[in-house]
Amino acid sequence: MNIESKWLEDLLSLAKTHSFSRSAKERYVTQPAFSRRIKALEAALECKLVDRSSTPVQLTEQGALFAVTASNLINQLRDSVSYLQSYNKRTEVIDFAVSHTLSLSFFPAFLNSLQHELANINTRQLVANVDDSIQALKNGITDFLIAFATPALPTEQFQKLVLQTEHLIPVCKADEHGMPLYSLNNEDDASIPYLSYSKEVYFNRCVDNRLKNSNNNKKLNQVFESSMADSLKAMAMQGLGLAWVPTFAITNELKQGSLVVCGEESWNIPLTICVYRCNHSLSDSAENLWNVLQQHWVNE
Repeated sequence: MNIESKWLEDLLSLAKTHSFSRSAKERYVTQPAFSRRIKALEAALECKLVDRSSTPVQLTEQGALFAVTASNLINQLRDSVSYLQSYNKRTEVIDFAVSHTLSLSFFPAFLNSLQHELANINTRQLVANVDDSIQALKNGITDFLIAFATPALPTEQFQKLVLQTEHLIPVCKADEHGMPLYSLNNEDDASIPYLSYSKEVYFNRCVDNRLKNSNNNKKLNQVFESSMADSLKAMAMQGLGLAWVPTFAITNELKQGSLVVCGEESWNIPLTICVYRCNHSLSDSAENLWNVLQQHWVNE
């Protein structure tokens, strides 16, 4: 599969403007050239992303879903490029490795809560999957790791602070009466379309364990799989199934009613968000920050 990053940005522009002409102007290309790039992206993905018959132009369901992935990829690419470019330019920098899901919703709020302490210090974010983030911490590439609690970092080599407890909760789209389209509480035998995490993803292991330990024999029929919580959220909002999504990623959607909880509290899965560091000495700035963190959060 050969996909250019500029095509992803083109699609995001079109999702915002709903106009080929305005997006072409925004992307500094002619309208025919812009149209060819959108068609090239559709050809690479082998699916229709744009409904050209509607006025204004709208993304198809597949287009809206892929736009979530495109946005995540572009943001992660920009973060990585910024990280690499700044790596040797700053002397007073604190490096954080952050898992994908936490980088989008949790980490910005976490840094915002430390504005005073970080007033004269630059920070860098390395976004990677959990295994690569752990390796970055072990190899000294990053000062801190923000991730869900993991036994892969033994206490004799690493310290951790518990920052927050959240939950993975089952959600789906609401019907016209505000009730869940699908429910884990129903006693009927009908199967529920299930939006699943990929096998290698931490959340997949969490949900699998919950299902295995459940006395409820509700049948879930897997209809979609993704490594990204935001992708599952987007699919759930389209009414295509039920998904377990972290609470911090759907606060607005629950308030607005675009997603509703579709299971009793017993279906919720606790998530412990932690910040980790190695036991060896860090830079003065990083050590000072750790001391501040210890005053606000629980040391384990």
